Amino acid sequence: MRWDYPEANPFSGVTGGFLNQLDWIKAYLARESNGAAVPGCVSRVDGAALRLEDGSVDTTVTDPLYCDEAAYTDLSDFFYVWLKRAIGDLVLEAMATPLTPKTDEATALKHRHGGDGAAADPHLTDKLAQDFAEARRLTKPNGLYSHVFAHQETQAWAALIRSPFAAGLTIDATWPIEMEMANRPRAQKSAGLRTSITVICHPRVVGSAPAFRQVRNEIEQIVQESVKLFWSYGFRGADLIVACYGPAVGVFGKYERVEKADGTPLGIPELLDLANQAARDAIAGEFRRDHLSTLYYVWANLYGAAEQAWDGARLVVQIGGAEENAMEVARGHGIFIVNGSKCRLALLEDRAGRRGLGIDPTPPLIDALHRPMLLWKEEKRGELVAYLAERDLLEDGPFWKLAQALFEVLPRDLEYWKLVSALLGERPTLRAEGKRMAAADRKPTLFDGGG
Repeated sequence: MRWDYPEANPFSGVTGGFLNQLDWIKAYLARESNGAAVPGCVSRVDGAALRLEDGSVDTTVTDPLYCDEAAYTDLSDFFYVWLKRAIGDLVLEAMATPLTPKTDEATALKHRHGGDGAAADPHLTDKLAQDFAEARRLTKPNGLYSHVFAHQETQAWAALIRSPFAAGLTIDATWPIEMEMANRPRAQKSAGLRTSITVICHPRVVGSAPAFRQVRNEIEQIVQESVKLFWSYGFRGADLIVACYGPAVGVFGKYERVEKADGTPLGIPELLDLANQAARDAIAGEFRRDHLSTLYYVWANLYGAAEQAWDGARLVVQIGGAEENAMEVARGHGIFIVNGSKCRLALLEDRAGRRGLGIDPTPPLIDALHRPMLLWKEEKRGELVAYLAERDLLEDGPFWKLAQALFEVLPRDLEYWKLVSALLGERPTLRAEGKRMAAADRKPTLFDGGG
């Protein structure tokens, strides 16, 4: 909860106080009205039954509730009971009920349905579909539909996507807008998105069912373009990945249905998985190897060595592998250092004590990189050259691409970066030493026999 206009402290000058908010309102009115009064109308009605004529508005802008993110009406009861006593006789229509109405709230709160999540999810989807259908009724044929969303969970996005579809609309663009302060209480204790996603819809015009491969290729292409664009704007982490959902859905929404090879339709959760995978691949660029190493590289690109909230790591961890327990696999392999509700990328000093690091016959590439870095740090050059030569890493492209990628994205003041830099700088010399070592092993002797 936070102070809002009726509940603000009238005696404080701090941000969120009455005087501070009044200054912002005055500044907004002065800027947007250009000195002229702009009439407006505010109505308290059900979003599925607006008192407007068909095709009477140019644009519909909504900010729907975020699935099960918060029980807004339960929170509002804290203030409602006092406002009802104070000004209830001035706004009888708004305060006619003992507590705030909750039956038609567009949320997926299990406690409203006897703890049954299976009943809560359809309630949200159905309610949003009614609201979007009403928006389509009152918006002009060439009008624009925009709504704001800020949620990471696939469940919430599935409801958001199904609802416009049911109303004959489709999402064809998403724009992340940084609207939240990093020092807000919610951000300090969890990984709530710092950006809100503005979702743009248009009436849905569907074509014939295409092959799944065609749709997958289209999604991969548009997500790759979106990652490049949003990255240039400075978006990172879960915000970057979630922002790619809209363009992916736009591809999906062009068709009446998308069938997989076995004839079954592609579902919304599977669509979002495709978007996640495409985002991972776009961030990873040319680097492709095992899931753990790709995850390490993607995480380093998104967050560097900075600490992040662990509950928000799920979205990025899941795109590092197809396993349902991808988070536990990554955590158990020492990819992350977890500290309460926070986590960060495990650096070399964190992983140096892992038994058998990089010694397995086919270790993850990140382990194969950390082993030579550790040998370099311990000044065991002979063992380092032997390790690279024995595992054919002297010429291995992905091995050195991973080293180069980490060199480019990690902070320069880390010992980790300095070790990677030294390893890359010595690559030609290490290659030459490895070749001499291999030649010495093959050199014939008097005891070889033969002619």
